[in-house]
Amino acid sequence: MKHLLACFVLVATCSLAFAQERALEKNHQEGIDKAKQGDYIGAIASFTKAIEVLPLDAYAWYNRGMAKNMIGEYEDALNDFGTCIGINPAYGRVWYNRGLTKMYIGQYDRAILDLTQAIQIEREYAGAYYYRAYLYELKGLFDFACTDYRNAQGKGYPVPAEKLSACRDTSYQGLIKRPLLLLTKESSTRCYGRKKRKPIHVGSTDNLEIYLRLLRSPDGKYVYHNVIEKGELYIVEINYTTQGKKKTDLIYFDLKVLDDPKIIKGFKTFK
Repeated sequence: MKHLLACFVLVATCSLAFAQERALEKNHQEGIDKAKQGDYIGAIASFTKAIEVLPLDAYAWYNRGMAKNMIGEYEDALNDFGTCIGINPAYGRVWYNRGLTKMYIGQYDRAILDLTQAIQIEREYAGAYYYRAYLYELKGLFDFACTDYRNAQGKGYPVPAEKLSACRDTSYQGLIKRPLLLLTKESSTRCYGRKKRKPIHVGSTDNLEIYLRLLRSPDGKYVYHNVIEKGELYIVEINYTTQGKKKTDLIYFDLKVLDDPKIIKGFKTFK
């Protein structure tokens, strides 16, 4: 999600009274500075102050949604993006990032609609073409996916060579054939995913990324993760909260086999 960081925006609102305008700009700038430093909690607080100064400032809502996105508060981010759209529906970037956020929580059809809206507003929006292609690929709509991958490349997006190569092959070798879309079942044993002999069979790096995005802690919060070893098994360190206490675990993934990945016992996913 690092590509999202550059999407924070700072916009001055000239119609405000001088003191109000200065307060708005100050809070905007503080929020952006904190976001650049990785202090997203502090950034949220600053953007909240900007909203209190001027509740109809679309960019304050957008920026706060971006900061919430960066710490995995996807549902709250969607609310802020929705408010931004209500104030300024012609802002393509908020449609794009709301689409990505919906993708993160498994709302794939709704994500496609938002990315399509971003493209309608900004016809050269290369990133929107790329992620719409990725969503089409997940849904098995390979012709649509390949059209969008080519469009994204033509507009300057660095589309992976294997995607373009797969699109030139009529058998579509290389595209995701068995994508992980949602997590629906919980494991019945505590060793599932926590022991090398009981890895989670995700089948691909794409599915690994999707699994980690969909996983929620026992408290229903975002699970921070870091891949610490790549090999026959991928070993991922996860950091999460349970009953307000911070915990760390190692989770093992098998990327060669896909076998109905389940939720780690005691954890959650999106409803």
